Amino acid sequence: MNIAGYGAIGGGQLSPLSPLGFVSIPDKTTWPYMQQWHLDIERDLSHETVLTISYVGSKGTHLTRQSDLNQMYPVSAANNPYTPGEPIGPNDCAGTSTQNGVTIPGYTPGGLPSQQTGVGQNMFVACGGDADYFRPYLGAGSITRIETASSSSYNAFELSARRTLGRLTLDVAYTYSHSIDDSSDRSDAGFVNTYDPGANRASSTFDQRHSLNVSYIYDLPFFRKSGLSHTFLGGWQWSGITSFATGTPFSVFNKSSVSADNAGVGNSIGSSSYADKVGDPYSDIPPSPGGPQVAGFLYNPNAYAAPEGLTFGNSGRNSLKNPSRTNFDMALFKSFAVTESKHFEFRAEAFNVFNHTEWLPIYGDAGSGGSNNSAGTNGYGAPNFMQFLGAHNPRILQLGMKFIF
Repeated sequence: MNIAGYGAIGGGQLSPLSPLGFVSIPDKTTWPYMQQWHLDIERDLSHETVLTISYVGSKGTHLTRQSDLNQMYPVSAANNPYTPGEPIGPNDCAGTSTQNGVTIPGYTPGGLPSQQTGVGQNMFVACGGDADYFRPYLGAGSITRIETASSSSYNAFELSARRTLGRLTLDVAYTYSHSIDDSSDRSDAGFVNTYDPGANRASSTFDQRHSLNVSYIYDLPFFRKSGLSHTFLGGWQWSGITSFATGTPFSVFNKSSVSADNAGVGNSIGSSSYADKVGDPYSDIPPSPGGPQVAGFLYNPNAYAAPEGLTFGNSGRNSLKNPSRTNFDMALFKSFAVTESKHFEFRAEAFNVFNHTEWLPIYGDAGSGGSNNSAGTNGYGAPNFMQFLGAHNPRILQLGMKFIF
């Protein structure tokens, strides 16, 4: 039922005052905890090489999450007047037939909240109406429910090797892993439906499937004999780190100008809905549109569409991955002896030494990826949907000298 006179709360010429929203916490403390285990096998392959193979696992239990306890109930598939591939059209909220022409049972376009019934209530909210008239707990706004009800799992294969051969020391470390959860942190933006937390289970927001690091230190074998040539040209040491990592996951949200709250449930926690996946995002990626601020596309934007009307969309949480990153850092340094206990050390260092492009994430984790969040590049309907808008630092060179005594 609706509260009579609800829209006039506040009185006179004052703007209506919405019901208060508040936070709900458990009345019994349940502490989150982690269980960890691993198995290592180490083998000395020769006098110069040590190989280690490991399995690492963990499980998180009673992890925290938050949801809107006062979210409206979504429309069931059986009662939804929209069919797959049929989004809410610009004129559907007005009840005209020039767009999809879908008849919404119980919806009175432009009518008062008290005139909306059944599916019409969700349509009223999807069209921008106030959800507070129809929430399960009338008289209250959004209720942020904090609970320890999520879980996670992590499994990884790790391989590392160290080889020392003469003047060369080489280290290689590789990890293949997968982290899965239904809430990567308490305020995970991928939580779209309070009443279906299981649908949120996917790769963790911080998941990196592959990670490879190669580091080395090499004493260059030139001009080793004492003398003037050794003083200036010999005794150099070359070192570096080469790293490769796959990108972290992100979700494709719905930022359609017609209705961001596509399901019409008034969920104030996380995002309102995902986009619908209608094609292969990995194929037919269009060329760069050009311009100084746009570099190109990570995926095919035409593989997504506005979601089916009155649904949460079907692309799901963390369904795509940010670009991978390969980086080369190198350094040269040499010590110049002054006395037995004093010497100068000269260093020349280069970061991203080959100056190749390393794209910033479209959205989400991985360092400075958060700076792109406001651009909405992961949102269907945004101006720069699926486009790169920035890159990590270009090549940086630095020289240094220090006196050791």
